[in-house]
Amino acid sequence: MLYLFVEKYSKKLLKPLRSFAEGLKRDIDAVENAVAYDYSNGFVEGTNSRLKMIKRTMYGRCGRQLLEAKLRYMGYNNNNG
Repeated sequence: MLYLFVEKYSKKLLKPLRSFAEGLKRDIDAVENAVAYDYSNGFVEGTNSRLKMIKRTMYGRCGRQLLEAKLRYMGYNNNNG
């Protein structure tokens, strides 16, 4: 069914639909896996986002030791409510 959608809309004149269908075609393996399996990288993405936010807020203010301490503190608070 996904292949039918891609074939049908990759030839349409409406650019947003055509672009979406072409994107699906490019990433068809990833899309199929996302539908077929229960696994997700959401936890990893959330952790990366949290780390990047901490790094941005502390940019230029600290060294590696303080950054590690802040990460441990944030992990402790998130795990314990």
